[in-house]
Amino acid sequence: MNQPLNIEQAITNLRSAVANADSRFEDMIYNPGDELNDAGWRIETCFLILLTIVEALGLSELHKMILSEYASIKGSKEGFIENEIVGGEPFSVCLSRIRQFLRAIEQFFPQKEPTMISKDVLQIIRDIHYTITDKALFANVPKDEKDVHIRIEGILKCVFPDLKHKPTLTKQIKNFEPDTGIPSIETLIEYKFLSRAEDVPVIADQVLADTRGYNSKEWNHFIYVIYETNRFRPEKQWVQLLRQSGVPENTTIVVLSGEPSKRSSKKTK
Repeated sequence: MNQPLNIEQAITNLRSAVANADSRFEDMIYNPGDELNDAGWRIETCFLILLTIVEALGLSELHKMILSEYASIKGSKEGFIENEIVGGEPFSVCLSRIRQFLRAIEQFFPQKEPTMISKDVLQIIRDIHYTITDKALFANVPKDEKDVHIRIEGILKCVFPDLKHKPTLTKQIKNFEPDTGIPSIETLIEYKFLSRAEDVPVIADQVLADTRGYNSKEWNHFIYVIYETNRFRPEKQWVQLLRQSGVPENTTIVVLSGEPSKRSSKKTK
């Protein structure tokens, strides 16, 4: 049995487990009465997977460090659901530490560049939320899709200098024009602005329609960024929509939760 390959698969499984635990943690925060929520159990499982991987790698000192932190968290008052507020949004302290340890052991198994960067760009977009809504940088929070597009693209351009604004995908009958393209990581990004609950089905239809038009040999990763002015739908429901509709794993959705634009609210009657 090839041990390194098994460990690599375990690392991949841990990434998926962390993403799943993060989704359940978010559900717990926004739906505290959900009796089926098991965020703490899933986060603890991530710790156990991490410990198993580190032990298999023979990293005894790192294993002691993680085991000590695991025991400390398990014995604390809040346990594995401990959270802090950053930028007005809660985040899981435990998952943050797990990601830090995971990033360290990933250095033993370098990924192919396009795959690794595609994962990084997802995290960059999630972190961008705090920047594009920072009133110290912008007079107002994003008021429409164009605002979200320009602000996120401006930040991504610093990381990916080959970024293209509205690249054209040429088809036999119709040309498609996604919002952002990053050739170096073969990734297309589309932005959606959601300010009313009744528009959820409309955005869902738009996303599914786009997935049919954005097939291309030049682009292998597709990201939809949905900026909500309020909490309308959790990210996992959007991702479930893709999978239930037969959209492959190379397409995903990131949901950024903002707040209503004051300028927009004045116009609404």
